Amino acid sequence: MTSRRPVAVIGVGNPMRGDDGVGPAAVARLAGADPPLEVDLVTLDGEPARLIEAWRHRRRAIVIDAACGGAAAGTIHRVEPDHDPPRWSAPPSSHGAGVAEALALARVMDALPEHLVVFGMEPGDLTLGEGLSDQVRAALPDLVAQVRAEATR
Repeated sequence: MTSRRPVAVIGVGNPMRGDDGVGPAAVARLAGADPPLEVDLVTLDGEPARLIEAWRHRRRAIVIDAACGGAAAGTIHRVEPDHDPPRWSAPPSSHGAGVAEALALARVMDALPEHLVVFGMEPGDLTLGEGLSDQVRAALPDLVAQVRAEATR
């Protein structure tokens, strides 16, 4: 069995749906960071059971996902769901469930990490195909810096 670190950074999304791939793109950048983060980096599609398993029994978990809240593409939202529920929705998805459903289920199961932070980035383009929109690509370094700062707190 692999040892788990107390902190996980979880990138959620589908890189084949444009900006829905922002979570995996952020995790990929963090994986190549120098100095490396002393956290577990995880990429998931948003299926609730896998999300819960990724953050369960952690001291801290940071989730990165596309988030539709009506702001300009590339806008970064940061929330702590226990104190400030997200005011956005996940983009339409092929798997039908995501971070919000995982949060609700984890609360019922008492399976949340000790501290959870969700970073959501407003998408600009969710059409089929690889690659981030110009706005999201331009905002990605700021998102990665914010997640890095959060992970090292």
